Amino acid sequence: MISLVGRLVAVTVLSLFAAACVGVDERIYSVSSGIETSQKVDTRRPNIVLVMADDLGYAELGCYGQKHIRTPNIDRLAAEGMRFTQHYSGSPVCASSRCVLLTGKHTGHAYIRDNSEVGTWASFEGQTPLADSEVTIGECLKAVGYTTACIGKWGLGGVGSEGDPNRQGFDHFFGYNCQRHAHNYYPRYLWRNQEKVTIAGNERGRTGSQYAADLMADEALEFLDQHGREPFFLYYATPVPHAALQVPGDSSAEYAHLDTSPYDGKKGYLPHETPRAAYAGMVTRMDRDIGRMMDKLEELGVADNTVFIFTSDNGPTFNGGTDSAFFESAGVFRGLKCDVYEGGIRVPFVVRWPGHVAPGTVSDHVSASWDLLATFGETCRMPVPATDGVSMLPTLTGSGDQLPHGALYWEYARRKQAIRQGSIKAVRNRRGDPLEIYDLSVDPAESNDLASQRPELVGRMEAMLVSLRTPSELFPLHGSTRKKPAVSVKPSGSPALAKSAWTLVRASSESKFNDKTGDKVFDGDPGTWWHSEWRDQKSKPPHELEIDLGKVERIAGVRFLARQDGGKNGVIREFELIAIDGATRRTVAKGELDNSSKWQERRFEPVDARRIALRVLSEIKGRPFGSLAELELLPASE
Repeated sequence: MISLVGRLVAVTVLSLFAAACVGVDERIYSVSSGIETSQKVDTRRPNIVLVMADDLGYAELGCYGQKHIRTPNIDRLAAEGMRFTQHYSGSPVCASSRCVLLTGKHTGHAYIRDNSEVGTWASFEGQTPLADSEVTIGECLKAVGYTTACIGKWGLGGVGSEGDPNRQGFDHFFGYNCQRHAHNYYPRYLWRNQEKVTIAGNERGRTGSQYAADLMADEALEFLDQHGREPFFLYYATPVPHAALQVPGDSSAEYAHLDTSPYDGKKGYLPHETPRAAYAGMVTRMDRDIGRMMDKLEELGVADNTVFIFTSDNGPTFNGGTDSAFFESAGVFRGLKCDVYEGGIRVPFVVRWPGHVAPGTVSDHVSASWDLLATFGETCRMPVPATDGVSMLPTLTGSGDQLPHGALYWEYARRKQAIRQGSIKAVRNRRGDPLEIYDLSVDPAESNDLASQRPELVGRMEAMLVSLRTPSELFPLHGSTRKKPAVSVKPSGSPALAKSAWTLVRASSESKFNDKTGDKVFDGDPGTWWHSEWRDQKSKPPHELEIDLGKVERIAGVRFLARQDGGKNGVIREFELIAIDGATRRTVAKGELDNSSKWQERRFEPVDARRIALRVLSEIKGRPFGSLAELELLPASE
């Protein structure tokens, strides 16, 4: 591994000279009362507990206005500390949000800018590894004597890869290395460092003997017992409340009255008889575990010297039986997970640090998860690399001048971008769309697009969308840096049937939210493509597109063109083509396609068909997706 010293490029030594001498009187400004008091400064480096929930919405905690779900311990953290009303996650999805938090770089500069899977869907080999050259919070704290642990969900590189948490600054890891593995709370195994720990009585079913979140909470308490009296950093990345909806019955029982119907599992993950009760129970059980950690710190006598932070990795979700509308999970904000509107990225953020953070305070300081590395650098008096973050310590302690952000930036899914500068927010959802402009000071719900009224803002924000990012070979914006393979839109060989009269009869799965619909396979544009619903991870092959040809045609061949953006998600391996004439369905072609960006042709015996059905049986990388840019049918020769 490259040494930490060798990797701290453009290091800024963030010194707290006033706090460096034991016994020196300091003037401390009280946030809550505005009264100056004289007291001794504690020069010990504080411990840090950083809890990050998974898919927890801004308004799913009692202290943020939740009406149905009890969270008494997190509410107590807020009562004893500071609650932020304008804090943002690094990304609207898991892996990139975690990368941003740990490295202090927003998604315009981060190494990981989206979820990116390794291996087949069920192999649980992890996600694209965080590069060894990246410097994390764990590495910085470890370098100044902290014992570090990550417990929960990792998502930044498989076991043994350069992104393994043990190679990214964490002395100890326990939990799910792979995000896909975390989609069930009764796993057959979890990872403890490099050891695969078998969980007796679990078969990755709807229920089991040992609830993974309980095991992680127990591991966290054991870590505190072992290391609580030395400087420590506990990054508790709980998988809760991400789907699947699973929780022991003693946690869901109190919420049984919330449900009116069961969840059948058709929108992904596992079915559940009482989905709202399960979700609420998951959050309250997580809150209970946080209370256990708070009690342990008190028991060890270190609570007063521990910065305790609670936040979430992105906004609330939309699938797996969750009901964000019922719980009003995003509050007044527009959007959910996977959106760069406020609902997808504005998250709860609560900090308790007795004696330093005034209790019961609320801050409207605009902050983001990429501020944490800079904040810890100043708080713990340690060198950190140059980041996109701004230290929040002045806001937390009420001492010194808080620097504002020049601008906040997000990008996601290689096409969505957003900027916040002051109260002005700019959003673009896909290439070619006009930029949307909102003033969050009067329109937090992002309902009134000001772009037509404020063209000067559009011009300024367009320029910033370019200047605030650097190109990424792994995660290019569509149409920016990825080189498209050469493709002949009109392949050589026999002319194909005209497609102007074709219509889509049915798509068993299509990604409507980003316009990857089934009709894209016959629109004549190789730059567009159909993709199965990738957000619904239980939408498994076979995927089927049924197309009406407009009249009965005599066909004798088919051509396929894979997506042309260089991506491989959904690229077809096995297919079946069915000719439909009235009530008769006949398989006319079945086989495998190559991993190629060129046209691929398959011939078959002539057959009459008014409709055809393309069935995608498997994907080139073994995942449960399907995609196709263009489909052509070849007429039978006279």
